[in-house]
Amino acid sequence: MVDFPTGKKHVSYSEVKCWKECPYRHKLKHIDKIDLSKPSPYLDFGINVHEGCENYLLSKSIPKERLLENIRSAWKEHGFDDPDWVKVQPGWYKYHSVDEWCNWADNMWSDVPGFLDETFQDWETVSAEEQLYEDVDGKNIFFKGFIDAIIKVPQKNGKYKYWILDWKTAKRYGWDSRKKRDKTIQYQIVLYKHFWAEKNNIPLKDINCGFILLKRGGKPGNMCELYQVSSGEKTIERAKKMVSNMVTSVRRGLSLKNRDSCMFCEYYKTEHCV
Repeated sequence: MVDFPTGKKHVSYSEVKCWKECPYRHKLKHIDKIDLSKPSPYLDFGINVHEGCENYLLSKSIPKERLLENIRSAWKEHGFDDPDWVKVQPGWYKYHSVDEWCNWADNMWSDVPGFLDETFQDWETVSAEEQLYEDVDGKNIFFKGFIDAIIKVPQKNGKYKYWILDWKTAKRYGWDSRKKRDKTIQYQIVLYKHFWAEKNNIPLKDINCGFILLKRGGKPGNMCELYQVSSGEKTIERAKKMVSNMVTSVRRGLSLKNRDSCMFCEYYKTEHCV
């Protein structure tokens, strides 16, 4: 298999999304390997919340003390709990004490079991953090991803309905309508459904998919929300086409700048992109 310009034999959805938002940003990050990323409380928080949810799916238990200590250690290491740290960050950061973050995580984990039981009656775990490494049709490259959660729910006909799910930490009120309509977000879970169905030879009609939003600052008992994504054959084809277009474009060396995507870009107004 021929190497991709990134030096890898695969693409991930985060990479495809990066390209879709701005091909030039993709070039800087994935081909030129220029890493300007900074520590983020949202990232450290999300990693530990995801691990707790994964543990629950696999063992019906959550190692809260260890994971909360991970959060506290990250906050101490990076200074996230210092209001002065927030002052020098871009405007989308707001100060919250580490105790608040830990309380949010604890409330999320407390709500997850009841939410799953209520939303997916008699559900069973199929897998958690399942890896995909599947061939992209006709492109001589693989699609790599990790599915947060796969569960199955018994149906009246004796069969199962499978659910491909992705945990997303979100604001207190979840996602707004703009974000819910964003195809670059939806296509992640749509592609996971497509590739998992092919991998396991399961009909698409037997699989649903969606995001479980875990709300920072939400009220206990209302920390979780299911956002189901429409994932019929036409939607899947559009998602696959986006991946195909990305692979073709990158191989051709096309890396146009999308000036509408500059606001939150780490390369904006740096020596790498002026």
